[in-house]
Amino acid sequence: MAHVKREQLAAIGIHYVYFPLDYMLDHQAKAGYKTIELLGMAPHYLMDEAGYQDPAEIRRKVEGRGMKIGCFTPECAVYYYTMCAPEGGFHDRSMEYFKRGIEAASKMGAEKLLTNCIGAPFDEEYGRSYDRAVRSLSLLSKTAADYDVTIAVETVRPEESRLCTTMPELVRILKDVSSPQVKAGLDTVAMGVAGETPRQWFQSLGGEIVHCHFIDGRPYGHLVWGDGLYPLESYLDVLNEFGYEGLLGQEITDGRYFDDPAEADLRNFKAFEPYFTD
Repeated sequence: MAHVKREQLAAIGIHYVYFPLDYMLDHQAKAGYKTIELLGMAPHYLMDEAGYQDPAEIRRKVEGRGMKIGCFTPECAVYYYTMCAPEGGFHDRSMEYFKRGIEAASKMGAEKLLTNCIGAPFDEEYGRSYDRAVRSLSLLSKTAADYDVTIAVETVRPEESRLCTTMPELVRILKDVSSPQVKAGLDTVAMGVAGETPRQWFQSLGGEIVHCHFIDGRPYGHLVWGDGLYPLESYLDVLNEFGYEGLLGQEITDGRYFDDPAEADLRNFKAFEPYFTD
């Protein structure tokens, strides 16, 4: 039977964009989450290329509610700080931003940092964008090694980037970066949009997959489980078959959940209850 550990579910807070950190943490703990994937974005955590909000304070708030921070995801999709930002000041600031993110992740107790390869101009030659992605991740891998943090790189939808939108592209990038600190992150929505399946991902990447954004979709959406078309039990079966024991980040982003994010978290958590082993 499909199964998952309660601690593997990691609540994420994008749908709490209109609510403060304490409200989010209170309701995610009440829903039953034991782990969160904290986002480096307002209004819950502030950071830039020069510094970051006190990680110790955030860690105390989370652990004081009986949870832990399993992954830290600096904001990396709004074209201010991006992995593949054009060369020059934009790119230099982005690299410093991600370095600060790695430092903050370590101080929060998070072993993983999630990112992607967004940011290259859509009219840029693919090879130039690709080379910059490899160079950027190679550079950041050194900081990640210093802080004992693993960078998980996810694919994205073609509306977000012309680079790293499919699993074969990510396989190539990871091979060219060739660092034990840089691994794969599976996002089920980007996967579905690309016409891929969890089985294809695990057959190709196996143990290289260290983090998942594991959410429902149609295939678009980033939806609460049950609001999309993905087969939850079948997907969990694949994870079990391949021995995946990493986190399943619940990246709920659709605007329908913004008015009552706590209800969305509670309903989403309940969808997993038949499969808990503890």
